[in-house]
Amino acid sequence: MRAIQAGAPSTRERANTPVLAVLLLWAFTSVLMMVAMRGNIGPTGFMDADDALRLQQVRDLLNGQGWFDLHQYRIAPPDGVAMHWTRIVDVPLAVVILLFRPFMGQAQAEIMAIVLVPLLNLAAAMLLAARLAARQFGTLAGVIAAQMVVAAIPASIRMMPLRIDHHAWQIVLALVALNGMASRGPRAGGTLAGLALALSLAISLESLPLAIIFAGVCTLRLLRGQREWLSAFMVSLGLASVALFVLTRGFSDIAEHCDAMSPSHVMALLWCATCCFVFLPRLRHRPPALSLMMLAGVGLGALAIMGTRAPQCVGLDAFAALDPLVKRVWLDSVAEGLPVWRQVLLVSATMVLLPLFGLIACWRLWRNAQDQASRDWWLDMALLLAGATVVGLLVTRASAVSCLFATIPAAWQFRAQVAAWKADPLLLRRLARMVLLVILMVPGVAIGLTVEAVMRQPARPSTAGSCNLPKALPALGRMPATTILAGLDLGPAILVNTPHTVVATAHHRASAAMRDLLVAFLGPDRGARAIMAKRGATMVVICPEDGEAGIYTDLAPDGFMAHLVAGKAPEWLEPVSPGASGGIRMWKVRQPVAPDTAR
Repeated sequence: MRAIQAGAPSTRERANTPVLAVLLLWAFTSVLMMVAMRGNIGPTGFMDADDALRLQQVRDLLNGQGWFDLHQYRIAPPDGVAMHWTRIVDVPLAVVILLFRPFMGQAQAEIMAIVLVPLLNLAAAMLLAARLAARQFGTLAGVIAAQMVVAAIPASIRMMPLRIDHHAWQIVLALVALNGMASRGPRAGGTLAGLALALSLAISLESLPLAIIFAGVCTLRLLRGQREWLSAFMVSLGLASVALFVLTRGFSDIAEHCDAMSPSHVMALLWCATCCFVFLPRLRHRPPALSLMMLAGVGLGALAIMGTRAPQCVGLDAFAALDPLVKRVWLDSVAEGLPVWRQVLLVSATMVLLPLFGLIACWRLWRNAQDQASRDWWLDMALLLAGATVVGLLVTRASAVSCLFATIPAAWQFRAQVAAWKADPLLLRRLARMVLLVILMVPGVAIGLTVEAVMRQPARPSTAGSCNLPKALPALGRMPATTILAGLDLGPAILVNTPHTVVATAHHRASAAMRDLLVAFLGPDRGARAIMAKRGATMVVICPEDGEAGIYTDLAPDGFMAHLVAGKAPEWLEPVSPGASGGIRMWKVRQPVAPDTAR
């Protein structure tokens, strides 16, 4: 496909990526982020439990835990839990720590890692968006697209310092795949897109819907006569998935998991890659309908592989095997996994508005295209953006990808409005265009705040609470190592900042331990004592003001958590006074309960 797109300069005038301007903008943004987070940069300042546990996984790797051993042995005692995470995301963090540790020591090297790695992700996302926009619309559009990456809240919030979990990497890889689809050469472009999405799938299976969307657009290009796109994409996706599975998973765990790349997923992708490589070239001179029939058969074959080897993974619910109590109490309250209609208005606006503007811009660019190649590209871009938007509407955390895809056409829209604003002689229209420019730059925030102010929509209860766990962690860390019954959200912070073990954290592979924790906090005091004995726990740590404690108290007003919050701890618990506790309450068992070994 030709590289010149609608609205782009000619081949001789097409702008290169404004690298210097984007890096200056990135540096300024990074400073602002650091200033905003001052005092909270370090292992005690993680905003998300997954980020804290990621650092603990990196520490375990550097302390000698095996590359293929993804167990967290300090969760769900006595056996621990095999995490569904990957070492791919651990590597850059470990590299930064190893580079700086000889000069700064372990603690400061970790701080460098948890600050630098997410900011490097932000720089990569800004440069990739700027590259696409600049090559199509010029240098100014490239800078605008980079700024829109920062303003796209669902994406940029995952690339701030301390946000070291896998989501930022998947966002960047999605932009790499989009750059591949805009490539001049079908083989190079399809291969790049396939490699990027294979790496994203190896990081997390959450990228599977996006890979299917890209494959669909490559199929559309096949129907146009651009047959090499699909073959290159599927072959690179399949072969890279095999290689990454061997390199990162190995053969120590070949069970069929539905939450991570497993042998059945690899076999299905390899089947698709092999069929596309072998049969598509032989159908080059046949009617396109024959190729579609072949691809339908390939898809059915992939479903048959999954249905035979892992029937539990064929359905739409990836958490079907999760304990019903855990699903009802925990999973259904995880905001980032909920659809757009279950979010507060401001969050919904940040998810929807920028993709909507991008789709409108794609339609205008398609309508005004001067040649068929440009019309084809903007149709492809609209389909990729629309598919990513649908996924983002269903799962909040996935909206980051659709927002960043939208920055490319939205940058053209913004540049066009700037030109119209400069040329408009009427003051009132200039003011109206200025408002539109602000909305285009931060659409979700601007419109969401306005509508909420007008409607006075009541805010949902905060899940952040008023407890200051970092104040309690030093004293807790000085206590002899033991197993602690603590809230799911408190667990990772305790793990990464103290030597203790926790009964459970908010990670679904430990479903049995999570159920034990919920039963303990929701049930009677004697039931909690029995579960603590089963898990060998000798301490209880809660934040009575946080959202998790509120959920348990609402569900069970006469349960163990409700008693603790009300200051009615059972007599077998002795209060622990840790000094500056920051609102955290702690108890220890008066008579240490031996672990129940009859399991």
